[in-house]
Amino acid sequence: MKRTVWLLALLAPLALLLPQRAWALRCGTQIVKQGETTAQVRDACGEPFYVGHYVGPPGVAVGTPDEPVAAVTTEAWYYNFGPQRLMVRLEFSGGVLAREETLGYGFTGRGGPCDTNIITVGMSVADLIARCGFPATLGRNPLATAAYLGAKAPAWGESWIYSGDGSQAAREVWLQDGRVTDVRIMR
Repeated sequence: MKRTVWLLALLAPLALLLPQRAWALRCGTQIVKQGETTAQVRDACGEPFYVGHYVGPPGVAVGTPDEPVAAVTTEAWYYNFGPQRLMVRLEFSGGVLAREETLGYGFTGRGGPCDTNIITVGMSVADLIARCGFPATLGRNPLATAAYLGAKAPAWGESWIYSGDGSQAAREVWLQDGRVTDVRIMR
C-alpha cells in the first residue's frame, strides 16, 4: 500500500508534462485544427452549409474598469457530412479558428420535412435546419429582452418563421448564438 502511494506521488507531477487535449477535424484527406484561418479551413473542408454571425455585448476592458470595448463578433461555420456522420460547428474569432463543437447527425438534401412540434429551446441551428430545412422567412433583430450572459446591452438574434401545414400552426423561432432561445406559435 505504501509503495503504491509513493509511486503515485512520484508520477503525479509527470501528468503536468503531458500535452493538453487537442482537437482536429478531418475533412476528406485534410485535417484542420485550432489556429487555422478561414481560408485554410475553406480550402480543406469546402463551403459550410450555413454561416452564422454572432455579436456579443460590449464590455469593459481588463485593467481599465471604465473603458468600454467594442462588441465581440464571432463567425460560426456549420458543416454537414451526411446522415452517417455528425455535423460540426467551427467558431472563428478574428478570422482564426478558435473552437469546434460536435452537433447531431447530418442530413441529405435540404433538411426537413418539418414537424414544428419538435423544435425546442436549446436546439442548435444545424439541428433545426436538419429537421426543418431553411425557414420561409428570417430576420435579424436586436433582442429586446436579451440580457446576454448577464450583460445589460441588447444582443442580436434571429427570428425564423416556419410555415405550418394544415395540421400544424406556423412557428416563429428565435435564435441567439446558434441556439433556439424561444419558440412561439403563430395564429
